[in-house]
Amino acid sequence: MPYLVQGTDTSGNVSLRRENAAAAAKKASELIADGCWDVQITAPDGHVYPEAEFSKLETSV
Repeated sequence: MPYLVQGTDTSGNVSLRRENAAAAAKKASELIADGCWDVQITAPDGHVYPEAEFSKLETSV
């Protein structure tokens, strides 16, 4: 099951899927760098990771 990366930019909501935790964390960080806000990651088990917890996912295998 994929990880869901969500955020908001000037055009509206952004919602992307990534196959693993590390890829989701990387994409979420890229969205923030591009100016998105309210970025979060939802894991397949339903746990929602806010920006402060992305580092937990970056090292996931």
